[in-house]
Amino acid sequence: MLNLVFFSLHHLLFTSAHHYLTGDIAVNCGSAGISTAFNGREWIGDTKSKPTSSPQINGSSTSSSVVHNLVSTDPVPYKTARISRTQFSYTFRVSPGHKLIRLHFSPASYRHFEKSMDFFTVQAGSFTLLSNFSASITADALGVKSFVKEYCLNIEENQTLDIIFSPEHSLSHKTYAFINGIEVISMPPDLYYSHVGDLGAQVVGQKSRIYIDNSTALEIMQRLNIISYPIPSVDNSGMFRMWGTVPNKNANKINNFTWKIPVDVGYGYLVRLHFCEKGLQMPETGHLVFGILINDMIAEANVDTGKGADDILLYRDYIVMVKGRKDEGRRDILISLQLKDALKGLEIFKLSNQENSLASPNPLPPARSPSTVTLQNLPSTLGHGNTIVTRAVIVIIVINIITHKLRQTWEANSTEDRNKPPALTERICRPFSLAEIQLATECFNDALVIGKGGFGKVYKGFIDNGQQIVAIKRLDSNSKQGKREFWAEVRTLSKLHHYNLVSLIGYCNECQEMILLYEYIPSGTLADHLFGLGSKSDYHSSLSWKQRLRICIGVGRGLDYLHSGTDQEIIHRDIKASNILLDENLEAKISDFGLAKLQKKSYVQSYFSTNVKGTFGYFDPDYFRTRKLTRKSDTYAFGVVLLEVLSGRAAVDPRGSEDKLSLTMWAQYCISKGEIDQLVASSLRGQISPESLMTFLEVAKRCLHNEPKKRPTMAQVVVQLEFALEQQEYVIEITSSDGVWPCTGETIQSISTGIQEMSSVEERNITAQPAERYKCEILQNAEPLGRGSPVDKRKSNAYKLSRFWPWDAFWNRVKPSKKTELDPFSISEYFEENVDLHRFDWETIAAATNKFSLSNKIGIGGFGSVYKGILSTGQEVAVKRGTSNSRQGLAELKNEVLLISKLQHPNLIKLLGYCFHREEIILIYEFMKNKSLDAHIFG
Repeated sequence: MLNLVFFSLHHLLFTSAHHYLTGDIAVNCGSAGISTAFNGREWIGDTKSKPTSSPQINGSSTSSSVVHNLVSTDPVPYKTARISRTQFSYTFRVSPGHKLIRLHFSPASYRHFEKSMDFFTVQAGSFTLLSNFSASITADALGVKSFVKEYCLNIEENQTLDIIFSPEHSLSHKTYAFINGIEVISMPPDLYYSHVGDLGAQVVGQKSRIYIDNSTALEIMQRLNIISYPIPSVDNSGMFRMWGTVPNKNANKINNFTWKIPVDVGYGYLVRLHFCEKGLQMPETGHLVFGILINDMIAEANVDTGKGADDILLYRDYIVMVKGRKDEGRRDILISLQLKDALKGLEIFKLSNQENSLASPNPLPPARSPSTVTLQNLPSTLGHGNTIVTRAVIVIIVINIITHKLRQTWEANSTEDRNKPPALTERICRPFSLAEIQLATECFNDALVIGKGGFGKVYKGFIDNGQQIVAIKRLDSNSKQGKREFWAEVRTLSKLHHYNLVSLIGYCNECQEMILLYEYIPSGTLADHLFGLGSKSDYHSSLSWKQRLRICIGVGRGLDYLHSGTDQEIIHRDIKASNILLDENLEAKISDFGLAKLQKKSYVQSYFSTNVKGTFGYFDPDYFRTRKLTRKSDTYAFGVVLLEVLSGRAAVDPRGSEDKLSLTMWAQYCISKGEIDQLVASSLRGQISPESLMTFLEVAKRCLHNEPKKRPTMAQVVVQLEFALEQQEYVIEITSSDGVWPCTGETIQSISTGIQEMSSVEERNITAQPAERYKCEILQNAEPLGRGSPVDKRKSNAYKLSRFWPWDAFWNRVKPSKKTELDPFSISEYFEENVDLHRFDWETIAAATNKFSLSNKIGIGGFGSVYKGILSTGQEVAVKRGTSNSRQGLAELKNEVLLISKLQHPNLIKLLGYCFHREEIILIYEFMKNKSLDAHIFG
């Protein structure tokens, strides 16, 4: 039923103002005494004032004045501020009832406070009004010097109003909170809140209503006086002085009867539409009949305003739910009427959510348009001498600008959906607002820069209130990487999970900023350690040979995972020492996937035809020549990295002589001349066994083969590098008085000859050769150990091939123990806390397997039986149920679940979940229709 207010707005507010507005407070924060604004309103200061006339200030804060010129035409209350880097609050002792709270902000320059570091939270009572809020960002987005935030909430009897300002956490503690002015105004009862007997406001698009009670806080998002209905001047200093006006009929309108109001996502909104019959009465019917649409949904099919005096106010309330995540930004509420000029005014209020919050992300800064400035300055540049020519030039430029803008718009629209990550990626990879990034990096403080390159800078940052350290990569606008590479890296890394790949935590794509957040890797890049680049020069040459081998093995495992460990073949395309990060344990992490290429493995072609991209010095010659990109291109680049690891020299050294400019060419020359010692970094002399060096150089040489098909796979490379590490770890300790390495036995061949002999067999398998075959003596004047030196027999298996990772974990898992067994109940709690898998209930599994019917049994072993099951969704599963006399104990079962739940590989069976029933643990796997291999071999 249409709500009729049988008195005018003026009469409502100002004949009763003396009763409702008694005790209203206007605080000019940071000032002393009483100040009078241009509109005649008096403001009290919060310093040197009587306790009875001003609110109580709690916490540590200071008053500050604007450093430069006044930021507003009215200096009250924007000339001074209450400001602090620690929490402070105001306590108001006010009468009970509904209150309107106005917070005034002017983000000017204050002494000893950096303007861009204002990030803070504001709470009023139990409600969070603002969170991680930046007044400077908001003012820039609105294009104003000062602004006001308005809220409504209820104060109970004997309750004080506490408004708390809390700066956000930052590493340098430079963030601060401030406030210029606070108004607390008593509101008429039931003005916006539901009253006794009210059914509540209708939810648009639903058959439900919402009752707005005193447990809800409101934020005033918009007030518009649509048809410039005259507002008394006395009203302009009262509660409703904040009405905005529409300067012309087209402002805020899509057409002549639809209004578009931007609001925050993730909240409900009270929409109040005001109607007045003055000048709108239809002579045929004597009253107005029209429909209302909100967000293209019918709010009212037939609204009859009825008859009444000119000043009678009529209004209608609706609830609009704007669903979504808060970080999605803003969305429009569209209000349409089927009768032109029927709307007098409108008000939109945000409703607090279940968390008692009204906070939303900071707005985006406005996009700058340099073309506008160019057009404005064009006439003065061309002069007024030849008007015709000037106009012609302007027309041509305008046409070019319009064409360019249309093209940009079309390209943006055509690529946005393609570039934007899918919904699954957004759930896995967290989107960040620009304000959060600015807070984490202290507005991109150069003191936090930990790396830089052609893409831009990398900052050390703190997120989640300083609880997590991250690396924040900010792409430079001049970088060769653009949106395509940015979204490629987001899509790629969000799908990959491997110990030797850097983890992507989130991204930010606001205001033409493209920013990626990674896990923080504290020990810099491999390039830092090898070449002493950047600020990490103290790492130069500090890596031992075994550490270098382990790093290479880690990179190889990561590349093998990219090439064959997922349902897509992923080619990194930019493997180099500066893209290999090292954690605190010097474990390798591959980073920078901006140039990565993905394709389904079932794809007919084994290569990409694409433009050459990468880093000079690491280019695959075949890729450079044919433009055909294969995973063997990564293998070639990895071979260059191996040479860098051995020599301590960069792939391209512009400071070296011409013959040493390219590392690969110089290395090939050294090998061909038998000058292997020239390739080894001076810091490694005396560390490397000749057998390990032989294996390592052979791997590098095969990786650098000119023909991609003759390069090894990364799985083969990893096996060989593991063998080189075993050769280094288990060979008899080498000692030398002059710091170089000796070898036992007589000189029968040089390492380079051995490499050439191995390479002469074109189709030779890369399987490791016995170390004893390549005994040598590098330098004379050494002190070799005698042949009779004792050998530890426990190390007699030194040269057996390592089982290929990650199956080492299976071979080395916990053996059954008859003495110690885990409590099923404690393991249930352990699974709940540590295993990220679905827990099925017993009824679901029993129903899926027909109560473990014998007809459903598909296998049996020492652990028990396996049953085929069909879930209620129709999915087929394999259910592994142990027996009481199973040889597999709870320790083994726990080990299996923890291990398989963390592995993702197309050649590993997938564990879907588990079930606990009494003392029984049941595992649910994906169902394999074609059974096991032995069933096909042995029948």
